[in-house]
Amino acid sequence: MVSFKLVDEAKKEFPVHRLCRVLGISQSGYFAWKRRPACRRQHEDMVLLAHVRSAFALSNGTYGSPRMTRDLRDDGLHVGRRRTARLMRENGLRARQKRRFKRTTDSHHAWPVAPNLLDQDFTAAGPDEKWGADIFYIWTKEVGCTWPSSSTCSPAASLAGRPATGCTAPWPWQHCGRRSSCAVQRQA
Repeated sequence: MVSFKLVDEAKKEFPVHRLCRVLGISQSGYFAWKRRPACRRQHEDMVLLAHVRSAFALSNGTYGSPRMTRDLRDDGLHVGRRRTARLMRENGLRARQKRRFKRTTDSHHAWPVAPNLLDQDFTAAGPDEKWGADIFYIWTKEVGCTWPSSSTCSPAASLAGRPATGCTAPWPWQHCGRRSSCAVQRQA
């Protein structure tokens, strides 16, 4: 039977009598196989395949063999998972998995939300009026950090190796950097 299928697939390129002679089968056996009607199992497979194809199309190609088997059983067909898997595999019906939803932000949290005081308007009439955030500082070994907006802590002095005056706290979150002296010195 496998030899007959091989002859049937290769008969477009080679003559049937030559293929039969090479494989050692008779031509009459091949033609009898060709005229023979499909057996009951093959006929049932063709009916099941029609149902599998329609259910696969309705699921947008996401049903694998377990869900397909459940769907066919719900329709009243008696079929096993392995038979469904074989039919799907032989006909190239491979389930496409849906991508899992990954939540990246949580808008419904219970934490307080900072008020929007500037409303995206960062224009200021003068210096030291509007401050969004201190997002830039330079960490130095001698001083701790220097803020570019501070008049006493200059980045140029820190980068040149000279300690900046006024910055005595070792950690950046202890500095305000907005006035002529640090927040640590103001608290003392």
